Amino acid sequence: MELRFDQLSPVLVKFLARYGFMSDCGITLAGTAGSRRVYFRLSAGLRTFIVLVSPSDDVDFGRFLRITQFYRLMNFPVPMVYCIDDAAHQVVLEDLGDRRLYDVVKAGGARLDAYRKVIHQLVDLQTRCFQWHQECPDIRSRIFDEHDLLWETDYYATQYLQGHRGIAFAPAEKASLDALFHDLARRVDGQPKSIMHRDFQSQNLMIQFDGTVRVIDYQGSRLGSVYYDLASLLLDPYTMLPDDEIEALLRDYHMKSLNPLAFDDMFRQFLLAAAQRIMQALGAYCFLSRVKGLTQFRAYIDPGEKRLAWILERAGWPELRAVLPAP
Repeated sequence: MELRFDQLSPVLVKFLARYGFMSDCGITLAGTAGSRRVYFRLSAGLRTFIVLVSPSDDVDFGRFLRITQFYRLMNFPVPMVYCIDDAAHQVVLEDLGDRRLYDVVKAGGARLDAYRKVIHQLVDLQTRCFQWHQECPDIRSRIFDEHDLLWETDYYATQYLQGHRGIAFAPAEKASLDALFHDLARRVDGQPKSIMHRDFQSQNLMIQFDGTVRVIDYQGSRLGSVYYDLASLLLDPYTMLPDDEIEALLRDYHMKSLNPLAFDDMFRQFLLAAAQRIMQALGAYCFLSRVKGLTQFRAYIDPGEKRLAWILERAGWPELRAVLPAP
């Protein structure tokens, strides 16, 4: 995947020229997203920028910019936006580097310290930022409710159970599955709501040279269960944190968030949102690898299955364990 300098919009070219970026500047791929957004790193000497190129039909493009503005006003740690060409769907962003929370985990670094910083940021998003969410129509007007939760579990059934596992449910089995998913959606929808990122996992959390954490890929922000992002972070199939670290971080969240529930009660609520989140992730891994041809996501199907088994074992839902195949 390439970007030539002459493919940049005139608006961006004019901005970049002020900082010495000419046609001979370095341009390398910095990242991609399942939504077909592509990020390129431009370098000229020691200075770098990220250029986001978004498809013309990307409905999240404007939303990304407006939510960025809200988070920046709230001093929530997202990248700065330097230049925008709305018509071309191209943006110049602050370069946050290449080191993600995912990389810290894989390198065997001081991950608990990093995760504790992220927990603090999540609580800040759900408390301080949430107090002002009415100032951002793109967040306040979108609520991740029972309808959206049912879409996720249908996605899981279609892409994972049927598409990946090849399971054909008899009518009675399908009715039982639907009833279970409706009950799960109802329970998760009934949980306290705050601002949710919706993909708050290790590959969307950038670790800076001074150890601070910055957040990316947040255009899906909306209102939803306070436990959904927490489950995305702690039960992330990309990282597979050990049990003792998951419990330590859950207790850290419980204390920092001033959650009114006893820890064991909070954990049961967490498992509900976690089952929902991991089923969505499994559906996405299967869809992206099997349908979209993004084969790198195939590697995460097995960890996702293990995470779902972990959740069901602790939740004590024999009816779910009987219907949802897990290793």
